[in-house]
Amino acid sequence: MALAEVTGATIAKHGGIAFFGALVHALNAHRGGQTKSALDILTLTVISSFSGVMFAFLGLHFFGEGSYLTLALSGAGGFLGVEGMGIIVKMLKKTVEANIR
Repeated sequence: MALAEVTGATIAKHGGIAFFGALVHALNAHRGGQTKSALDILTLTVISSFSGVMFAFLGLHFFGEGSYLTLALSGAGGFLGVEGMGIIVKMLKKTVEANIR
C-alpha cells in the first residue's frame, strides 16, 4: 500500500495508539529512575511516539489499512521506542548486506 493512499483518520488512530504506548514507556522509565523531571517524560514520550508511528507505517505498508495488526504495531513501537527502531535498523542492515553479496 502506498503512503499516499493512507487517510488522515488512519494516521490519527495509529498516532494515538503510538502516543499511549510511548507514554507507558516513559512512565516505566520514570518508575525505574531513568528520568528526573516532567520534561524528561515529555521528551521520551514524543520520541517514542515517533517510533510508534514509524512502526505503524511499516505495518500499513506490509498489511494494508484494514488490519488491526497495524494498530498493535504502532502501540508496540511506541512502547519499544528508540530500542525498537534499533531492532528495525539491524534487520534492514542484514537484509541489505545479504542482497549485496
